[in-house]
Amino acid sequence: MVLRWLLALLVVTTLLGLFANEHWMTRRLALDGRGPGQQAEVVDDSGSGGASHAELVTSPDGAQTMRCEIKPGFEWPFCELQITPKRGELDLTRFSSLRLWVTVQGPQKDAGPAQLRVFLRSFHPGYPGHGVGEDLKPHEVVFAPAGLTLPVELRLSQFMVSSWWAQTHPLPVPLMGPQLDRVRAISFSTGGQVLPGMHVIRLDRAELIGNWVAPETFRLGLVMLWMASLLGYLVWESWAVRARLRRSMRRSQALEKLALRDPLTQVANREGLNRALELLLRAQGELSFPLSVVFVDADHFKRVNDEHGHDVGDQVLTLLAQTLRANLPRDDLVARWGGEEFVIVMPQTPAEEAVAVAERLRAVLQRTPWPAGLAVTASWGVAEAPNEAGLEAAMREADQAMYRAKHGGRDRVISASA
Repeated sequence: MVLRWLLALLVVTTLLGLFANEHWMTRRLALDGRGPGQQAEVVDDSGSGGASHAELVTSPDGAQTMRCEIKPGFEWPFCELQITPKRGELDLTRFSSLRLWVTVQGPQKDAGPAQLRVFLRSFHPGYPGHGVGEDLKPHEVVFAPAGLTLPVELRLSQFMVSSWWAQTHPLPVPLMGPQLDRVRAISFSTGGQVLPGMHVIRLDRAELIGNWVAPETFRLGLVMLWMASLLGYLVWESWAVRARLRRSMRRSQALEKLALRDPLTQVANREGLNRALELLLRAQGELSFPLSVVFVDADHFKRVNDEHGHDVGDQVLTLLAQTLRANLPRDDLVARWGGEEFVIVMPQTPAEEAVAVAERLRAVLQRTPWPAGLAVTASWGVAEAPNEAGLEAAMREADQAMYRAKHGGRDRVISASA
């Protein structure tokens, strides 16, 4: 039950966590030239030998608009609106996408919709040049905003290093490919198919989107939560098992206290054994089986009473009971069945093991110093009960096996299955 609740809680936590990481842990950074520490400016091809001219107009609503007069006479005419952070560099690896509210107008060679080139320009000390202008590595995406639903969302993984820059700025292998951890500028430029004329790029808003906790880091945290929860469950289960064992030991002690004792030998009498068996089966159920029953009868006990008196006979019975109890595990039950006859009940013990225990006990009796210098032996009968329904039959079979041992010469162990 606990494991099911734990799994249900982990599943709910995981689903909520994934949803929260996707929708509630979003971080945004506006990059539209209006935020503190940002600067908007325009760049055109006049600095490279062209004649185009760009100007920046800030609308009353705060939108940044670049008006660009593309003029012929330069191979690759362009104008671009550039946003730079005043603090120097941005680490875009903490973000996943760039959202743009942007419109573009201007004549194109193919008479198609005006294209927009978006550049993320990054710096590294290992790049050739002086780390400014064209020496910044451009990561580029080209698309036509016309007809698209705003905002347009560009995944940062879609930005690729411009091929023309890679050809003119050879890099060592470790510096090849996209690098967005030190971005110094974001540029919005006219496309490569522009015709002379007026071109307009209006940037209403641009923002970087990411998660406060990166999805891969968050998922790793969820995996660690699962592992920690399962480890905690295993620790708890181990503690619970030990607690159950302690309770089992207390129940065993309670069984012994509750059982009715024989006043002479201080072991359970027949009624006490029945009570103890009832409690054992209630506590452990089918885990008690296979269960073995051993009947023990002192040999020639009438002769002991006749020749040495009942006091010596009582001492023999008491010592016999104490010897049996002292040489058995705590979970085994010992009871005086009547007269000089005793019964041993061994839970979770097959007949073969019970026979071996009886043989060991028989040898112990031979080494025991008895009152009045007597040599006391016993006859043993063993039977196995596979389940609770077979317990009564096992008692009869063990009793019969004991009588077979007595008729077979005494001082021996006989199994009902032999």
